[in-house]
Amino acid sequence: MKRYQFWLLFWLPWLALIVTVIVRKDAPFPWVFAINTIVLNLIATNMRRKQVGLSFPATIKAMVPGLGYHEWKRLYFAKP
Repeated sequence: MKRYQFWLLFWLPWLALIVTVIVRKDAPFPWVFAINTIVLNLIATNMRRKQVGLSFPATIKAMVPGLGYHEWKRLYFAKP
């Protein structure tokens, strides 16, 4: 998976959730849709993590702002 495909897989579900919430103002909040968005992001992050060779703790460290700069750079911007 190339980094741009990862970004697309990571942000597209969030964009769809935002559009759904904004367009359907009178509808109840789509909890199933939100849970699906989080699950899809976890799957995409796990695939990318395995591809660039990061361990699970290093991936968590990359997601915490200000903690793991090198891991963050490797997870989101490294060429496979």
